[in-house]
Amino acid sequence: MGLYYDFILDFYDVLKPIDKFNGALKSINELFNERLEKYGLTQNQAEKILGVQTRTLEGILNKSAVRVDALNLFKLSQFLGLQISDFIMLYVAELPAEMIKDITDARRNTFIVSNFDIATLKKARFLTNRNDFDEIEDRIKRFFGLASIYEYGEKNKYIPAFSRTKRSPHILMREFWVASAIAQFEAINNPNEYNRDGLLDLMPKIRPYTMNVERGLKVVIQALYRVGVTVIYQPHLTTTHVRGATFVVKNKPCIALTDLNKNYPTIWFALLHELHHVLYDFEDIEKQTYHLTGEADLFLLNEQEANDFARNYLFAPERSKFIFPHIGNHFIVSQYAREAQVHPSIIYSFYSYDMEKSGKGNYWGRFKDHYPDVSIIIKEMQDGNPFEYEAVQESVQYLKENVYNI
Repeated sequence: MGLYYDFILDFYDVLKPIDKFNGALKSINELFNERLEKYGLTQNQAEKILGVQTRTLEGILNKSAVRVDALNLFKLSQFLGLQISDFIMLYVAELPAEMIKDITDARRNTFIVSNFDIATLKKARFLTNRNDFDEIEDRIKRFFGLASIYEYGEKNKYIPAFSRTKRSPHILMREFWVASAIAQFEAINNPNEYNRDGLLDLMPKIRPYTMNVERGLKVVIQALYRVGVTVIYQPHLTTTHVRGATFVVKNKPCIALTDLNKNYPTIWFALLHELHHVLYDFEDIEKQTYHLTGEADLFLLNEQEANDFARNYLFAPERSKFIFPHIGNHFIVSQYAREAQVHPSIIYSFYSYDMEKSGKGNYWGRFKDHYPDVSIIIKEMQDGNPFEYEAVQESVQYLKENVYNI
């Protein structure tokens, strides 16, 4: 039955009208009787040739069989002189309506479990039910604005078409995260042309806004929007490792930031990292639509170069050499951070990273009291979890009204 089921999935489109057999669509029963007449056989003789019992054969011919052995279908297709694909086309087209519905439901359900990690999406509060596939289908269609669930793979070149080849939950969630981000960028549809010179002029002005925890990032995002760079926030999804991402949508750069480590300095670092990609890797990213930082890099973009850019921009190593010996004195660190026009947590973050990298210990927890609550910055970027919105359009409407001030 498994092989037969696979054939039904492959040739689902045969439920549409077919006109390929001598100019008219004939039933299997008609073709069988024509075969008997052509060779001068009785049904009993045909059964012996095929090696099937009368009840089995009649169950196939009149569609009364609840279950059909795939081997018998192969035998009958050979007897009728049909390719197995053509035979399945005829067989499926003649099935009763209730069986057709079972097949279409099975196809849809298989598509869903092959393209979505249901369990993880429920944990992410995107889904409320893991077993009701009607509800799951409706939820996905509403969120992405799809007329059909199959558009999830057909409309977007960055999502593989439906395949029975098992893909890991990691890949499925990564694809979902990407699909959601691109859907938002397309709906936002930034009307400003990308102005690279404008972005270069803006770059030196960004750092001081790290000091404004409540509104700094929002102001920077608004300024980036005006030079054609759209920035959104999307929560980190379990099983993925995305820290940030750069997209090219409608020939314009777009950036998605996550809360992977729920760390204030990390969000700023990710923004500067992605801005490096916008400035220097735009054409390479445009070829593949997006680049995910923290995931495998298909185009081998220089991640270390982007990291160095972000590090040097926010707090250069030369500055680190001066302040790190005083890292235990918060007053001195705060004063130096003010002079450098950067939030103190960024200094603590780089210190903790350098100590861990050099094998001198884990200092991440030591300075946690000096790190701002990351939820403050996230709230300025998005009202709640974007994956809990009924549709992408609702999330985008909030961004337009409250972040981009459109």
